[in-house]
Amino acid sequence: MLLAGLRQWNQNRGGDGLGRFRQAVAAIPAGGEAHVWIRVPIQMGDVVMALPSIFTVIRAWEAVARARGVVLKVTITGKRSVSLFREAVPQVFAACHVDEEFPPARSPLKLIRHWEAHKPLAVINYSKSDRIKLAAWYDRIPVRAGIADGGNNWSYHFCHPFAGFNQVGHRVFRHLPMTRWLAGPDAAPRFEPLGTDRFGGASVLDLLRQQGWTGGPYVVFGVDPFHRNPERRWFPLDEPWLRLCALARAAGVTPVLAGAAESRARLDLIAHAGGGLSLAGRTDLPQLLALVANALGTIAVDTGIAHLAAATGKPTVVIFGWGSEALDLPCGPKVVSLRGDPAGESAYPIAPGSMAQASTPWCVATSRIPAERAWGILNYLAGEGAGAPLWHTQDMALSPSLPVLHG
Repeated sequence: MLLAGLRQWNQNRGGDGLGRFRQAVAAIPAGGEAHVWIRVPIQMGDVVMALPSIFTVIRAWEAVARARGVVLKVTITGKRSVSLFREAVPQVFAACHVDEEFPPARSPLKLIRHWEAHKPLAVINYSKSDRIKLAAWYDRIPVRAGIADGGNNWSYHFCHPFAGFNQVGHRVFRHLPMTRWLAGPDAAPRFEPLGTDRFGGASVLDLLRQQGWTGGPYVVFGVDPFHRNPERRWFPLDEPWLRLCALARAAGVTPVLAGAAESRARLDLIAHAGGGLSLAGRTDLPQLLALVANALGTIAVDTGIAHLAAATGKPTVVIFGWGSEALDLPCGPKVVSLRGDPAGESAYPIAPGSMAQASTPWCVATSRIPAERAWGILNYLAGEGAGAPLWHTQDMALSPSLPVLHG
């Protein structure tokens, strides 16, 4: 009760985050710098879904700083997923720190000592990290906000819950209360496509050439046969990807398989059998973003690859076995999710967040999604605006006997 009262007092004291930030900037001489630290979530999909909120806040605060003649410097920090922005420095962020490479982030006191050079005016925490919120509270950072799924939430000026399935609405909009507290009551996050003009990864084309790519159009298949959540696989595992490789080759398009390092051996095998290329485990996150940004389109299971592909604005088809598109569908202007068969028998087999209420097992649901269906939808998405599909598949006859993988 005492902690809840302290948090409520913190939230009511000094007005909203935009007002608090404006007051803090007013104390900086013209020509000075206003430093802001933002911690992002752990999972790549959650990072992408937090970006509309992050960009909205940065735009609002840049306007405040510019009016004062102050330069806004944003530092972004977090786990491995934050390395996506490493090559965006300094065009988007002034600095990018991955926890493992940045020892001060491991301790509140070390972080406070790091801030002695440039004490931030604000700390925004989109993760459950306690270290950064405690450091911000101890150092009396003027604006402190974050999600309330961790502990020590009394240290924030503003926080709100973000737990799994206890709210209605897509994850993007679950950040809305904090976004409006920080950027103003009328703030409306909008889609801003990611791409190689704002984020790095140009060397990915060299990686493709090293694997045998000779140029020309390519599509990306986001495969994850050994994901820690087996319900995110596309059953019967290898067969859909082999069929997609055959469809791509028949259309004169190079199939490129992407996935995590632990899946590299299996994806290399699938690529070899299917006549495609594999970059599994060979790309860093900026390169992976560049890979999907330069592709005709992407077909992927519900993983970080799908979120990155959708966020570039390129055609993306997402295979859903378990989960809820209403909550977690990758965001972008050309995204279609597939679940079950077109007849609707397994169109929505599982209640959001509850494996116990499944009427059809997820392995059966995904096995009813033919590769040809995913390919055809990607085809029309890619041709949208051109008046016709980019390639023709109606005359393609796939052999019922596909290569057999060994290993």
